[in-house]
Amino acid sequence: MKKHNKPFLRPLMGTLALLGATTLAILPAQARDLPEIREDVFQVANSGAYPPFSFVDTAGNLIGFDVDIAEALADRMGVEVNIQTSPWNGIVAALAGGRFDACICSMSATEERQKAVDFTDAYYSSGLSIWVREETDDVASIDDFAGKRVGSTLGETGNQWATEQAEGRWRNQTFQGLPDMLNALTTGRIDVMVADDIPVYVALNENDLPIRQVDVGELPRFPAAIAVQKGSPELREALNTALAEIREDGTYQAIVDTWIGEGVDFN
Repeated sequence: MKKHNKPFLRPLMGTLALLGATTLAILPAQARDLPEIREDVFQVANSGAYPPFSFVDTAGNLIGFDVDIAEALADRMGVEVNIQTSPWNGIVAALAGGRFDACICSMSATEERQKAVDFTDAYYSSGLSIWVREETDDVASIDDFAGKRVGSTLGETGNQWATEQAEGRWRNQTFQGLPDMLNALTTGRIDVMVADDIPVYVALNENDLPIRQVDVGELPRFPAAIAVQKGSPELREALNTALAEIREDGTYQAIVDTWIGEGVDFN
């Protein structure tokens, strides 16, 4: 099985350039199902800006948990895979528009997104978390966000949550990925960060960051699943079968150990 792994960005064309990751006004393209993909290349997308799930290393290689998962699934399916990056806030539009066959990109399978794309079984779950600088002592609840600058990643569930909850009480600032948002928090350009918990935990394990998590009560949790174009049931079923196989033979846990941490229960 051959694979291509190219960390480059292709500009979205026409109206797709204006559509966000949760936007539903998408003109769908004819989906490629598994037989057609087998004769060509399995086109997979992720953001490339969501470490440790997908990011570009110093040598220019696209690497991470989702990259390894995509390659393992393609191997089980017996298809050649080309993994590309695409801006997160347009990734659903790009998938529905036919640029990709699947997004293996830690995407939360929300009801809104299910109107635009189909999802496989979940391959892990994560939840929102709230972070502030270590010296911050006036944020203990959502009410304390009032008047503050709250950061989230454009198109992610955290951005949707922050937008819906704000009701004019705080100012939302959006970012293209976690690294930029972490930098904004540590340098004081934002006061509060809303982000998925797992990648922040990993960042803290790898870097001495002066931030801390704040318990503001129950926050949404979502299953992360693989998004595929509507009208590709064979591809969806093949991905589910391959997911079950890599869990059974230990490949999945080995990828978790590499990118998330040994012994982590990531199901």
